[in-house]
Amino acid sequence: MKKFNVELTGFIEVDTDQQCDAEVLTERILDEIRAVFASHGGIKESSIAVAAIQEKPM
Repeated sequence: MKKFNVELTGFIEVDTDQQCDAEVLTERILDEIRAVFASHGGIKESSIAVAAIQEKPM
């Protein structure tokens, strides 16, 4: 069976008062994504992480 690496790119925009709240919310979202990956039989290995969190200018 062949194996393929898939690289994902994108962003998540969250509305919070503090950066720490954005970090917590983002980690919770990533935990849910990791759980979906773990439960999918076709995905044998994965790594997904936050590269940066920056305040969006108004």
